[in-house]
Amino acid sequence: MGVLVDYFTADSEQVAREALSGGPGAANLPYVDCKGWLDELDALVAEISGRDLSEFGDSEVVADDGEAAGVERIAPETVAALAEVDDARLREYAEDELLEEYEVERITAVRDLARQARRLNQGMYRWLCA
Repeated sequence: MGVLVDYFTADSEQVAREALSGGPGAANLPYVDCKGWLDELDALVAEISGRDLSEFGDSEVVADDGEAAGVERIAPETVAALAEVDDARLREYAEDELLEEYEVERITAVRDLARQARRLNQGMYRWLCA
């Protein structure tokens, strides 16, 4: 069985914790379903933005069921760097990495989610369920 991963936004950690049991969709939060395809967002953001991974802070666990599910807050530095990636750079990265169209769509959707989080002054989170 694979790992389920969704990235989502919430206006507080309390609201983000509501995603623990069933994911952000069940909690009616805006999200991008990555189905384990994009487990480590900070590494991807470093590649796309051309920044060093050490420039980003660490994700912070905000909820954990002790078994299979957890919610982490994505470091604000990672969210900011992702939100700043423009479409031309995404296309260039996709061509360099020979990405499939669905991969480009997911990266774009996660980037747009980061932009929304910044615009609304919200946190960006990762829900993970193994």
